[in-house]
Amino acid sequence: MNEREVDPIRTESDAEHKLARGRPTEQALRQRFANLEERLAQQSAKLEAIKAALKESEERFNQIAAMTGEWIWEQDAEGRYTYCSASVNVILGYPWRELIGRFYGEFVPSEDQQALRLKLRKGAETEEGFQHLIRRYQHRNGHLIFTESTAVPIFDDQHQLLKWRGIDRDITATRQADELVFKLSRALEQSPNAILISDLDGNIEYVNPAFTRLTGYKPEEVIGKNPRLLQSGKTSLEQYRRLWDTITAGREWRDEIQDRKKNGELYWALESIAPIRNAASNPTHFLAIQQDITERKRVEAALRESEAQTRLIIQNALDAIILMDADELITDWNPQAEKIFGWNRNEVLGSSLADTIIPPRYRQAHRQGLQRFLKTGEGPVLSKRLELSALHRDGNEFPVELTVSPLKVGESYVFSGFLRDLTQRKEAEEAIRRARVKLAVSRNEMRIAQQIQESLFPPAPLILPTVEIRGYCLPATHVGGDYFDYFQWQDEAVDIVIADVSGHSVGPALLMAETRSALKAQFHLHRTVADTLSGLNEALYEDLDRSDHFITMGYLRYDTATGQLAYANAGHIPPLLFRQGQPCRQLDADGLVLGVKLDVIFEERLVNLQRGDMIFLYTDGIIETENQKGECFGIDRLCDLLNQHHQMGSEPQEIITTIIERLQAFCHRKTFEDDVTMVVVKIL
Repeated sequence: MNEREVDPIRTESDAEHKLARGRPTEQALRQRFANLEERLAQQSAKLEAIKAALKESEERFNQIAAMTGEWIWEQDAEGRYTYCSASVNVILGYPWRELIGRFYGEFVPSEDQQALRLKLRKGAETEEGFQHLIRRYQHRNGHLIFTESTAVPIFDDQHQLLKWRGIDRDITATRQADELVFKLSRALEQSPNAILISDLDGNIEYVNPAFTRLTGYKPEEVIGKNPRLLQSGKTSLEQYRRLWDTITAGREWRDEIQDRKKNGELYWALESIAPIRNAASNPTHFLAIQQDITERKRVEAALRESEAQTRLIIQNALDAIILMDADELITDWNPQAEKIFGWNRNEVLGSSLADTIIPPRYRQAHRQGLQRFLKTGEGPVLSKRLELSALHRDGNEFPVELTVSPLKVGESYVFSGFLRDLTQRKEAEEAIRRARVKLAVSRNEMRIAQQIQESLFPPAPLILPTVEIRGYCLPATHVGGDYFDYFQWQDEAVDIVIADVSGHSVGPALLMAETRSALKAQFHLHRTVADTLSGLNEALYEDLDRSDHFITMGYLRYDTATGQLAYANAGHIPPLLFRQGQPCRQLDADGLVLGVKLDVIFEERLVNLQRGDMIFLYTDGIIETENQKGECFGIDRLCDLLNQHHQMGSEPQEIITTIIERLQAFCHRKTFEDDVTMVVVKIL
C-alpha cells in the first residue's frame, strides 16, 4: 500500500476514538449550562440597571428642564409632536402625552402661524433651523406665554426632512419685566418734567428729553458731570448744604430753586430729589425732577409788583401812629390817629389802648398776648401786618391794617403801632384781586392747553423697514385744535390719524385730549378703521354736542406685510396719494364729521400701495392760507409742490420744511391765521 493512501476504516476508528476522548461528561455539560444561565442573569441585571439609570436620568433631565423652564420637543416633517419632555406641563399646562401626534399650530395664536410656518420653511431650506426665536403659545388656561425657541432640522440619507428637534425656554416673566421696563422708560422719555439721575457722588448718568428742552443741554454735554453746572449763583450755599444733607440722609428734598440754562437764561424750577434704593433698601442713585415754574414765578412777580404799587398808593394816605408802654398805656397819638379814631391826643394819653380802640371781644386776647411776650419774648403777631377790626369813638367798628413792633428801651419795652384805615382800600383791593385772579387763570389756562396739545403729538417719527411716517403741527396761537398721531399697535399694522377740532384755545385742546384717549381705547377692540370712527363718534357725541364743537378726522391703517392701505374719513380733507408717473389722487371716503349726528355710517376703502408711493395728510390751514391779495394757497399749489418733491425722492422732513417755508413766503409772515398740520407717509 502506498504510504500516502489512507485506510478509511482505520481513519474512522481513530476519529471515533479521539471524539470519545474529547466528549464532555453530562455533569460537565450541566455545569456549563449553569454558568451560562448565571452569565445571562448577570447580563439581564446589568441591562435592567442600565434601563433604570436611563429612566432616572430622563426623569432628572425632565425635572431640570421643568425647573429651568425649558421644554424639549421633536416634531415630524408635518409639524406633529413625536416627543415632548414632561416640563411642557409647567410651560403650556398640558401633560406631555396630550401633545404627541398633535400639530404645533394648535397651540400657537392664529395671527402668528403664517410667520412661524415661513420661519420653519426657511430654516429647513437653509438647513440652519433657527436660534433664539421669540414665540408665543396659547396656555391651556387661555393666556399667552412667550418662549425663546431654538430648533434644528434632521434629514435622512436622501436629504429629505425627517423631523425637527428643538428646545423652548419660558421667558414670559422676563418678557413682562422687559415690557414694564419699556413702559417706565417711555414714561421717563415722555415726561413733561425734566428728569435727572446721578450716582451717589452726584455724577449725572441720565437726563430725559424734557431736561434738554428746559436747560438746553444735550445728554452728551452733561453725562458724567455734576449738576452744579446748572447753578445760577442766585441760590444760597446754605440751601445747597441743606439739600445735600437731606438726600445723603436718605430723605427727599423738595424746594424751589433758580438755575441757569446753557444759553445763560435763568429759570425757576420746583425741584424734588430723592434716593433710588436697591432691593436691600440701600441708596444707589439720586433721582431729581424739575418742574418748570418760571412762568408761575413771573406771574407772582407781576402780582407782587402790582401789590407794591398798590401799597405805595395806599401808603401815601394818612396813617395812624400810636405808641404804647409795657403797661398797655398810650404814650403817643399822632394827628392821623385823631382823624381815624375820632379821639384827640390829650384825651387818650395815659389811657388803656385796649379800652380805647380795641373791640371788647378782642381785649382779653390782646392783654394775654402782651403778658406772654413780656415773660417769654415770644409774640406771634408782633412785627407782622394784621388786618382786624378797630373801634371808633362813636362805637362803630371798621377794618384797619395793624403792625406792632416792639422796641426795648432799658429794661422795659415800648410798642409802636401803625394803623391804616382799610375801608376804601378793601373795596379797591377786592376789585384788583378779581382782576388779578382773572388774569392768572387766563394765563394758566393757556399754559395748560399748551402742555395738553404738546402731549398729544408723537415724540418722534415712526421709521420701519417698509415705511417712514413723520408729522408736524404749527398752532396759529399758543394752542390749536389740530391733532395727528401714528402708532404700530400690531406687528404688521400701522395706524395714522389726523384731526381738526373746531375753534381754538383750551376747550378744543381738552376735546382733542379726550378724543385721543377715546381713540386709544379702541385699539383693544381690533376694529376696522370705519368701525373705529363709528366708535369715536358714539363716545364723543354727547360731549361735542354740549360744547357746540365738532371734529373732522381722517383715519388710515397700513398693513406693512401686504402693502394694503385701508382708509375712512369723518368729514376731513381727503389725503393725497402720489405715485410715480401718475397724477395726484385724493383718497376720499364718505363720512360725516364727528359730533353732529349720533348714528353715522362711515365708508371704508382700500388701496394697494407700492414702493416709492407717498401719502400726504393735512388740515385746511395749509390750503386756506391767504396772501396779502386775499388769494388762498390752494390745493393746486400744494399738489404741484408735493409732486416735484416726490419725483426728486425727497425725505419727509425735507418736504415738511419746504411746505412751511413756501407758506411763509406766500403770506409774507412767520405765523398763520389757522393751525398748519401735516403728516408725510413714505413707502420704502
